[in-house]
Amino acid sequence: MSRIHFANLDLNLLRVFEAVAEEGSVTRAGERLGLSQSAVSHALSRLRIALDDDLFIRTSDGMRLTPWAIDAAPKVSRALGQLQRALAPAEFDPAHSDRRFRLGLTPYLSTVLAPSLTRRFRQEAPEAELVLRHPTGSVSEALDMGRLDVALGAFGRLSERFEKALLFSERLVWVMRRANPAASQPLTLERLAEIPHLIVATTEAPEDGGPATFDRGVERARIWGDGGAYARAMAAATQAGGGKPMPAAMTAPDSQTLLSIVSQTDMAALAPLRLARLYQPTYDLVIRDPPYATELLEIVALWRSDHGAHPAVAWFIHLISETAADLVGAESLHIS
Repeated sequence: MSRIHFANLDLNLLRVFEAVAEEGSVTRAGERLGLSQSAVSHALSRLRIALDDDLFIRTSDGMRLTPWAIDAAPKVSRALGQLQRALAPAEFDPAHSDRRFRLGLTPYLSTVLAPSLTRRFRQEAPEAELVLRHPTGSVSEALDMGRLDVALGAFGRLSERFEKALLFSERLVWVMRRANPAASQPLTLERLAEIPHLIVATTEAPEDGGPATFDRGVERARIWGDGGAYARAMAAATQAGGGKPMPAAMTAPDSQTLLSIVSQTDMAALAPLRLARLYQPTYDLVIRDPPYATELLEIVALWRSDHGAHPAVAWFIHLISETAADLVGAESLHIS
């Protein structure tokens, strides 16, 4: 790579580079920046000459970064973020801001929390943009690179570059359709062991088979975590049955899919209570307490420590926390 003359480098080109790297598409990057596809392509051509690297390789799956660009992308994103924070006003006025806020959350939180959060966001920041995303890769990387301002989910131990705030607690319950023969009887551990199960699990399975995995300094729950209570209960049921192996539980990618499946089968699903309540009238569901001791799952907001000091991000975190507080005040974790 030839020597870069920073005095002649247009910082807007780096914004284009960041957008294409994050979106993986010239078209989507243009939409995000308010530029035409040709303008984005022209900017990339100028940057390729300035940096003496191809930067991206066009593939059938989108724009793939070159080895140099893979190393440079997070550094460029952090640098642009630091520049934005350095030039930002000391105070933030949401009523007159056109800032884009990017929030990572699970399908469960998209249903339970996002509607009320979006409503409050529009009321307080009518000119700003809220982008909701379901992270498919590393959440910590998305926060590090600035693709997300805040991420919501079940996060445990953190490295010092991250901070989190508890939003609310959730617990898991067993759900069946009312037409399921088992729904008319009390749910005991022995009866549960005889019913086919459906649970939610992510694709990131840790090598030790534990309930959590580490994502670059962030502990993430692997399964809708109840502290291993479900696994221990099933092991106890197997032992009580004389060691007869139980059928393997089927897994679903998210709770909405799980509830849709259970509404049309005679399976029992392990699902978060608030979501089960939302879909109970639609799917005619029966909700049962687990026949074993279980633990609550803590839902938290997660952000970069240095990013959270930005007045706009601090306002956004506060808005999320207030919305979650209203959710907690409106609902109980008890089954009536």
